[in-house]
Amino acid sequence: MYLFPQQGASKNDIVFTTSGELLQVKVTKVTDGTISFVYPGETVVNEINPAKLEKIVFASGRTQNFGGNAGEVIIAKENQDDTSGFMEETPVVPTYEENKVSIVPLDFKRNGKYDKALANKATEYVIGLMSGKANTQGVQVLEMGKAIERLVDSGFSYGKLRQSSPEQLRDALGTEYILFVSIKEGEKNGNPESDLIAQEVSNNSTQLERTINIRLYGADSEVESFEMDFSENVFLNASTDNSSLLTSGKWKSSLRYLTEQLFTSNVFPDSDAN
Repeated sequence: MYLFPQQGASKNDIVFTTSGELLQVKVTKVTDGTISFVYPGETVVNEINPAKLEKIVFASGRTQNFGGNAGEVIIAKENQDDTSGFMEETPVVPTYEENKVSIVPLDFKRNGKYDKALANKATEYVIGLMSGKANTQGVQVLEMGKAIERLVDSGFSYGKLRQSSPEQLRDALGTEYILFVSIKEGEKNGNPESDLIAQEVSNNSTQLERTINIRLYGADSEVESFEMDFSENVFLNASTDNSSLLTSGKWKSSLRYLTEQLFTSNVFPDSDAN
């Protein structure tokens, strides 16, 4: 037995399952293999196979049947004057901007401590790199100012930002793609006793270790579409101001290389269209 809500009591979509359940939700995406929806007051996206559905009654009054009548769309009587003859499904508008990338503010740690100034500088650099490449492949990049504004409006602190899932950040930033980049730089003093040559080098230099991780997430996925790690060791002369080398932007060439690898991976499905 189905329980129908009173007319006008809800603006939600109503999903009827083959097992007799009635779900009052907001449908966000309809494909041949998946129906995506969220419950009122929640942000978690749920999915269900269309084979398990009988029909969906959208808040607009439109009805889409599944099963034996898959793909059939019925227009509510009160809407027939404006939609006469309309028998095709109207696509559900995504909750994010398609073909757009948000760069999450970088996590830049130097000698184990977060460096805000370097993080901001590196974030701006990555946005510049991405924008130059993306414009030639049908993808746009969210401006840094807008990204920060949306994160602040959604209540994201630095701690929350690092603990949030791609899905949570997509809800806040409103873009199809989410890009994470982290950089770690640190000095490492070595003194290998078994190698006299290495020991002599170590006595006159400091080793700088740099690791960079880049991850891209697409829509409706908690698994990265692209991930790459990069690491390098640089020996700094003892007579050189090591602190200036740490802040000199030597990481830029590494970021440029990783960005090029991202775009040559064909991870953006529409990139071949341009």
